Amino acid sequence: VHSSEKKQSVEKSIQHQLVRRVVVFPVQAGGEGLSDAAEETWWRVRERLTENKRFLVASKNFLIKKDVLQARRTLSPADAIILARLLDAHVLVTTFLKNKKFYMVAYEGDYGQVIWRHEIRLHPSVPLRRQLLKAGEKLVNDFIASIPYQGFVVMDELIGEPVYRKKERTLVHVDIGVRSQAKVGDEAQLVRIFRKNFNPIFKDGYRVEVFAEGRIVAITRNIAQVEIIRVTDLKEIREASLVRFPKELKRLKESFTIQESVQKHIDPDYFSLEMKPVEEAEAENKALLSALGFLGNLAIWLILAF
Repeated sequence: VHSSEKKQSVEKSIQHQLVRRVVVFPVQAGGEGLSDAAEETWWRVRERLTENKRFLVASKNFLIKKDVLQARRTLSPADAIILARLLDAHVLVTTFLKNKKFYMVAYEGDYGQVIWRHEIRLHPSVPLRRQLLKAGEKLVNDFIASIPYQGFVVMDELIGEPVYRKKERTLVHVDIGVRSQAKVGDEAQLVRIFRKNFNPIFKDGYRVEVFAEGRIVAITRNIAQVEIIRVTDLKEIREASLVRFPKELKRLKESFTIQESVQKHIDPDYFSLEMKPVEEAEAENKALLSALGFLGNLAIWLILAF
């Protein structure tokens, strides 16, 4: 198999799924006088992840109950998979101090691979206990900014479908969190994220495929109402589909990435060539349903006739 074929195989076989449930293990700092600073940093990292309501972070009591409340450094893929299954987590986060550098590493649960990692070199002339909290905040902000989508499709409880029609509009509800700065009128893109190589996927290891486009028409608390304008196929829009808001993505990268080596631009995307105006997609679906209905009725008529 040629290398290009192997690359395509990797992209097609490994599709990133929504990150929702996160476990953050206590900070491993070591050294005298660092336990209080490590504890405070751990709580702050967890608070930062939960304050926007985009992530569900495991509580301290839950980790105690599962007998896994301990500081950790690196995890093997096997350990990450086992822990993720035990804790029902999409992502595991470890944070540790090593050689005057403060590291944070995020592992995805399905394959146990690193999806993001970063480190900060601490200042040698400032006590470490005074630097851990600020370093932890910078690292977790960088992690949040590295995620290439800012919302996900949720099912409307009354309608029971992810896509619905209202006043000649085709709409979806998107959970964007409570502190998003996305606004009415902003562009929205429904995307699929594929691993393109074996680098951490949230750094430079992914490519984006856009399969639907629209715009925000209303926001109520943490839910944005998005009108779909172009789409490959409405049936591809499902609960938990990933949604990117280019303006919000750019703001997060410019505000929270740690240094220039972390990408601040939006990489070129693959826009599905099959995308069409939503009215055309709906007409095709109706035609298909009509054809299937006709064939079904014909089959019943033939059965009754004989």
